[in-house]
This record gives sequence, C-alpha cells and structure tokens, in this order.
Amino acid sequence: MKKAIILYDSVYGNTKKVAMSLSRGLEAGGLYVDSSSIQNFDIVKLENYDIIGIGGPTHFHGASKQMKLFLNRIRHVKIGNKYGFAFETKTDFRLAGSAAKRIMRYLKKMKLKIIHSIITGIVFDKEGPLQESTSDMMEQVGLNISDKINNSNTQKDINQKIKNLKNSNINLYLNRLKWVLLGGGPIFFFVRAFYLASTGGDCFGTINPIFSWFLLSSEISLSGMVGVAGISGLILWKRKANQMETLKKLNLRKIVLFGGSTTYMVHFIRVVIWIMLCVI
Repeated sequence: MKKAIILYDSVYGNTKKVAMSLSRGLEAGGLYVDSSSIQNFDIVKLENYDIIGIGGPTHFHGASKQMKLFLNRIRHVKIGNKYGFAFETKTDFRLAGSAAKRIMRYLKKMKLKIIHSIITGIVFDKEGPLQESTSDMMEQVGLNISDKINNSNTQKDINQKIKNLKNSNINLYLNRLKWVLLGGGPIFFFVRAFYLASTGGDCFGTINPIFSWFLLSSEISLSGMVGVAGISGLILWKRKANQMETLKKLNLRKIVLFGGSTTYMVHFIRVVIWIMLCVI
C-alpha cells in the first residue's frame, strides 16, 4: 500500500482543516495517510513516504516564515522520484499572493513528480472561517489524487508485464533457434558425412586415408548423437516447466551444446583441409 504524508503550517486552524480533509480523501482512495504540522515533523521520515503533500497559509503574499524555514530544511533531503503536491489557504482577493507557489517550486527542485496542481482553500478573512463546502471539495481532491496514483501504478504493472512477456518470447525464440542450429545442423553433417563414407570418401582420403576416415567417423558419430538429442529435445520442447525439467534431467541441453559445437568444429577442420588439398 502506498503511503502519503500531509504536512501543514496552520495559525488559526484553517489550513489544518484543509489538510485533514485531503487526508480523508486520500484514505478513501486506498492510501495509507499520516498528517503532521511542520513544527512537529522529523524530516528524516520523508523517505518513508511515496506521496508528500505540503501546505500552509498565505502570509504577506507568500508562505509564512515557519514554512520558509521548513522548506529550507528539507530541500537537501533526497526524496526524488516520489509524488508531491502543494496546498494553501488564502482570502479570495486578486492580490492575495500564494504560499503554494513557493512550496511547489521547492517540490520541483527536490525532483518530486507533481501529481496535482496547486490546491487552494478560501477563507473569508484572516482568521477564517473557510468557505462553505471546502471540506467536501478537499476530500474529493484527495480522492482524485489517490486515483491518479493507483492508475499510475496499474499502468506501470501492465507495462512491466508486457515487457516481461516480450523478453520471455524473445528468449524462447532464441533458444529454439539455438536448438535448430546445434541440433539441426549436425543432422545435415551426418547425412553428408555418411554419403561420403558410403561413396569412398573425398579426394582427401586418397592423400591421407587414416586421418580422413578418422574425421569422417568422428563427424558421423558426433553428428548422429547430437542429431538424435536435438530431435528428442525439439519433440519434448514446450513452454511448460515440467517438460523443461525433463530436458534438464536427460542432460539433452549439455549433449546438444557440447556435441553440436564439437561437430561444427570437426566439420570446419575437414572442410578447410579439403579446400586446401582438393580445391586450391
């Protein structure tokens, strides 16, 4: 469960009421919520929360002195990659200023992801009271924020599952290609080497028959063994875990990997010698 902290500075209690209403809305949306005044909060604990909301009253067109001091204290705390939002209380006057704007600037400097625009609770005069229906409005704002958080987490989970599925499919195709190359290639070598042996070998056999027949017989035995293991593995190959365990118990992977690579090496040596002695 995501954890949120609502921090507030309140002189006459209006900002605290806004903070409590926001907290109820966040809790209704399924978040774990703590709230505290900035004077009583240990800034080290900020690291324990996923969502940080900070608010205060607007004093002299900006944040209060206590809020400014608090923001200066927390600006060096490493809490980036978390969600944040700012709220305030002020009178409904065009030149009233804004405490939340200063708070928002600090949240952005601290690399928080802003989850909501500035939230404002209107008071009728210096001491309040709050505008009617402010409590309900703030609860709805808190609920909207929690919905954004939950939807964001859901989308992240979906994206991660899609990424894992793509990686799983890529690995599956790469493994199958490996089985085809190491298991199917030696089958071709086996047929070709067997044909050469049945027709008396190639021109290299007339130059050095012992070494030529040794390479041919090695290629036949290795490619035959790998071919049988490869075909068996492809027959058993399915996505289910129990069949993958069967492959491991039969050691078919090791046989195909070792025998296949060795077969390619033997075939490469014989072809190089054949080209040098019979073609060039």
